[in-house]
Amino acid sequence: MLKKFIVIAVIFIMSASAFAAEEVTVAAGAGYRKLVTEMAAYCEQKEGIKVNMSFGNLGQVIAQVRASGLIPVVIGDKNFFTRAKLEIADFQPIGKGKLVLAWKKGLDIKSVDEITSDKIKRIAIPNTEKAIYGIAGTEYLKNSGLADKVKDKLMVVATVPQVNSYVATGEVDAGFSNLTDTMGISDKIGGYIEINEGYTEIPIVAGFLKGNENDSAVAKLKSCLADSKSAEIAKKHGL
Repeated sequence: MLKKFIVIAVIFIMSASAFAAEEVTVAAGAGYRKLVTEMAAYCEQKEGIKVNMSFGNLGQVIAQVRASGLIPVVIGDKNFFTRAKLEIADFQPIGKGKLVLAWKKGLDIKSVDEITSDKIKRIAIPNTEKAIYGIAGTEYLKNSGLADKVKDKLMVVATVPQVNSYVATGEVDAGFSNLTDTMGISDKIGGYIEINEGYTEIPIVAGFLKGNENDSAVAKLKSCLADSKSAEIAKKHGL
C-alpha cells in the first residue's frame, strides 16, 4: 500500500513539474494589454501552455526583464529593442502600431491641428522618453510644427492606458494614444483620429530573448504567434 502511494505521489510530482515547465512569461507595453491578453488566451488553448503576463511602459518592461531574468518574451516596438540593447534571438512580427489623437466627449475635432485652438486646454501624452507613443507623439508634434504651439498644454503621464483614462473621464480634453487601446474605449470618448505620418514607423513584434531557444513553452508560444489566427487577433486590435 505504501509503495503504491509513493508511486502515485511521484507521478503527481512529475506531472506538476511538467505543467510548471510549460509556463512562459510575456512582458508588453501597457497599451497592448487587451491585444496580448486575447493572444495569450488563444495560445493557452491551442498549445496547452500557461502564459503569464506583465505590463508597463517599455522602459519599465525592459528594467523588469533585466532585473528578473525570468521573462523570455517581450512584445513591443522593435525600434525600442534596438535602443535597449537586449540580446534577442529572434523576432516574430505582430503588426504595425498606429498613433492616434483621442478627445473627450462633447468635443468635435476634424483635424489634429485643432489642438492649438482654445477649446483644447490640456493634452495628455505618455512618457516622452520611455513610452512608444509618447516618443511617437513628440516626434509628430515636432515634425508637424505643432510642438511649440501646444507645449504649455501637454501633460505627461506614464502610459497609453493612463492617457485614455484621463480622456474618458474628461480630465483632459485630448491625448496622444495608440489605436489598439483607444479602440477598446471608443464608447467612452468623443472620438479619435489616426495619425499615419510624421513619426518613425512602429513595427510591433514579439522579441524572444537569447538563452531560451530550447524552452518548450517559448517555442510553442512563438509558433502560435506566427499563425493566421494570431494575425486576425492583431488586425482586430488595430495592428
